[in-house]
Amino acid sequence: MAEVTLTAAFSTIPGDDAEAIKRLLTDIVEQLSRDDGNFSRAKLVFTESDERCGLTAELDGVKREGVPLSIEIEQLEDAQTGAGARAQLKEALRAYFRRVMGK
Repeated sequence: MAEVTLTAAFSTIPGDDAEAIKRLLTDIVEQLSRDDGNFSRAKLVFTESDERCGLTAELDGVKREGVPLSIEIEQLEDAQTGAGARAQLKEALRAYFRRVMGK
């Protein structure tokens, strides 16, 4: 399983909801590491401002994608309870991670 470091900043989301989003993102990144085996260390930065969210990643010291992954707050909320939304978020992260790794 990957060593995942997540730094998150929230401006409009309450504390309990923010913690749930952090857990969700960490869980998905750990799953991707196990499933794909493409990285063993992930440093993530997640920011939320006025319900707009962005995620940047450095995987095993590589960061070839300078543009953050844009994530809708509704998608994060839905992914906490819905398998379909969680699968869509997981695939979006997988595609973004491929760009980060230059693949």
